[in-house]
Amino acid sequence: MSETVSLEEFKEAWKEHKVKEARRGFIAHLTAYIIVNAFLVFINLWTSHSNIWFVWPLAGWGLGLVFHYVFSRPSYVIDDVEKEAAIIESLARKKLRERK
Repeated sequence: MSETVSLEEFKEAWKEHKVKEARRGFIAHLTAYIIVNAFLVFINLWTSHSNIWFVWPLAGWGLGLVFHYVFSRPSYVIDDVEKEAAIIESLARKKLRERK
């Protein structure tokens, strides 16, 4: 039994998948940030109370984490998927015209 899916249903499923993928990616990044930076704080405070350096990797990586959050929000991801879908549709139409 062959199941057909409309283009709009496919686009919606694709958007949903990309949003979930972006969220999982951000959560993985956040988890790594928390674990690694907690370890760095521990190392810094255990070895040298007078020289506090852990704030620099915390801040630098935190900036990267903020950008990851901004670009993994559903609104941004959906806009990106719609742009990709438009490009794919235009390429498909072009191929169809070339075949005729």
